[in-house]
Amino acid sequence: MHSSRETGLERAEFAPLEPQALTPLLTRPRDSVAAVAHTLRAHALASAEQFEELLAFSSLHGVEPHVYQLETVRRVLRQHRGRALLADEVGLGKTVEALMVLREYQLRGMVRRVLVLVPPTLVLQWKGELVAKAGLEAQATSDLSPGTPPESFWRSEGVLIASLALARSARHAPLVQAQPWDLVIVDEAHHVKNRRTLAWKLVDGLKSRFLLLLTATPVENDLEEVYNLVTLLRPGQLATPADFRRQYVDTKDPTSPRNREKLRRLLSEVLIRNTRARCGLKLPPRYVTTVAVEPLEGERALYTEVRGFLQRHAGEARARLSASTLLLEAGSSPAAVRGTLRRQSERHLTGQDGRSPTVARELERLGRQAEAVRESAKARALVDILRAHREQVLVFSRYRETLGYVEQVLEEAGVPREVVHGGMSQTQKHEALTRFRAGAPVLLATDVGSEGHNLQSCHVLVNFDLPWNPMVIEQRIGRLHRFGQTEEVRVYNLCAKGTAEDRVLDVLDRRIHLFELVVGEMDMVLGNLADERDLEERILSIYAESRGEEEVIRAFDDIAEELARARGQYERTRALDAALFGKDFEA
Repeated sequence: MHSSRETGLERAEFAPLEPQALTPLLTRPRDSVAAVAHTLRAHALASAEQFEELLAFSSLHGVEPHVYQLETVRRVLRQHRGRALLADEVGLGKTVEALMVLREYQLRGMVRRVLVLVPPTLVLQWKGELVAKAGLEAQATSDLSPGTPPESFWRSEGVLIASLALARSARHAPLVQAQPWDLVIVDEAHHVKNRRTLAWKLVDGLKSRFLLLLTATPVENDLEEVYNLVTLLRPGQLATPADFRRQYVDTKDPTSPRNREKLRRLLSEVLIRNTRARCGLKLPPRYVTTVAVEPLEGERALYTEVRGFLQRHAGEARARLSASTLLLEAGSSPAAVRGTLRRQSERHLTGQDGRSPTVARELERLGRQAEAVRESAKARALVDILRAHREQVLVFSRYRETLGYVEQVLEEAGVPREVVHGGMSQTQKHEALTRFRAGAPVLLATDVGSEGHNLQSCHVLVNFDLPWNPMVIEQRIGRLHRFGQTEEVRVYNLCAKGTAEDRVLDVLDRRIHLFELVVGEMDMVLGNLADERDLEERILSIYAESRGEEEVIRAFDDIAEELARARGQYERTRALDAALFGKDFEA
């Protein structure tokens, strides 16, 4: 679009109008020049050739895109025509780039139906990112109830977020492939790098105008993996598998390319890879400290009883679900346990919970025990940490009841604080965060309550409780330790000795040193685990099924060894991709 300010008129150059697009112009009143000009401009902006002006930039919330991200989006839209492999190094914001492409197409009226395929562990994270950063409500496979017909879900309009594992299944794959999609985004696309797998075949069979594949590691074991990814985007770009191997793969080393310059030229038509070194982005150091405290006698006894309840009822699905929740809460605070048991007691009294009399009696007894435990050793440790720091401190907890208890402790200690959690309105959260940014020394937050808010002015983080899923821990740390942070970041992980959280920290921090990784790399490591179950699910099984402490120790040793192998595999893959792609594919 070009403008002529001297005449006050705009001269538009764009793709030819379809005949039906002219109809609105011919039926307008003669004096509707502004409206006609608006229609012409809208058509020009909608043209796939016109992406000088990015509309998505101002539509995202709490996002300050870097120059390389804006250039990446322009390349995807203009040169790659919406079909691209985004292979930025971990931590550079491929998700933001994908969201900008999505919003750009939406704002131009070029996409309506969007499918986001992700590993099961990222479904809820993507749903939260869409709401927080793009203001988009999405339907997700995690919302599917047992009675929902799968056909109706896959026919839904708008944005759908789906577990790749579910979508590739025999029941769902034909339904997904039968639908017309405007845009498909595949996150962690290294899961579709093998064309012999159901996942690759699912994506290959999708009907979609635009396709984005996101992965920091396009090649892990063989150059044929990048061939498979490129073939999803542009079939025939790299010829047939046999031709590709003959022309571009060293016969002695499947990770070593031949005809490197020609291959680089072909890949550059679909692949963009930004690196931290080239973008000039550096992260300040971060220091992670584990603070393991001796639980008070009442806390220890309550935790032991909750573990016993889990083991006694491991075979009963409903009781096991309650027990797993209680065990996580017992690792957080007695207050969290009390809150859940009170709600369950109320449901039982009104006949709404349908539990067996035995389970109901045990829960009632646990409730009385939890009511008697009013102090926490971790709360005392938190007060000590806060008094040792003059900087602002962010304190995370998974549970609102725990936050309420901590707030009470800080009140008694004379420590000013602000609180944000998922039960507050957007206005209430905004006001609390404004007061924190204005100088309040402490912010108490749940994971949900703080989503979508910039907290980088703070650089001290306390995890009052530890989720068993390392990804959630990493997401918390990533709220502070991210590009744009100028101060070194200090993280304190609180746990009570002898709890599941103590075991998790022993594996992740003391033995495997996973907290040394850049934010985003932990997911790459976890993706290399042979056992596809969520780590939280595995830990629950350990405590439900182990017959003694020795079995628990052995099971955590096995997880530690798996994680060590997975980290080694990721580091080898990272080095291979750096050697293969270098800085040749920067935006």
